[in-house]
Amino acid sequence: MADQYTLGLAAPAELDETYALVRRAWELLEDKDVFAVENLTKEWFATYLGARGFCVTARAADGGLAGVLACCYPGLDEDNLGHDLDYPEQELHRVCLMDIGAVAPEHRGHRLEQRMLIFAEEQLAGTDYVHLLCSVSPHNPASLHSVQKCGYQIMLTKVKYAGHLRHILLKER
Repeated sequence: MADQYTLGLAAPAELDETYALVRRAWELLEDKDVFAVENLTKEWFATYLGARGFCVTARAADGGLAGVLACCYPGLDEDNLGHDLDYPEQELHRVCLMDIGAVAPEHRGHRLEQRMLIFAEEQLAGTDYVHLLCSVSPHNPASLHSVQKCGYQIMLTKVKYAGHLRHILLKER
């Protein structure tokens, strides 16, 4: 029997629930280095539900939130990973960051990270966002495997986010 998950876009009213899942996923990690959200505030996370981006949700058959993927349009902001790849200014405006992904522990093993990435990419169809970037800890093989299965390639490995080592991955569409 196929698993029953529904993917969709979070509404601003889902801020508390989506933010809580991200915080819970981080708090349950043994190695906090693999998920650099220790300084993420609810106010900052809210920007993913507005003009700065969008948030994909995965809901279980009972309606419970199983996963979330926050995507952002960073423009010229310093958090644009395109800066790390030496993109010229005009290309920085064409970057979408697949930025913060979390799956509730009880829902892991259902390829939700991959499925949410694919859904996010579908939302970008027909837009000018052609440089899809993300960062993954080298110490997080499950997440690295998920994004690579979706066609993302490691372009660079460097220290980011308050001293955390990260692979920067790219998928062009």
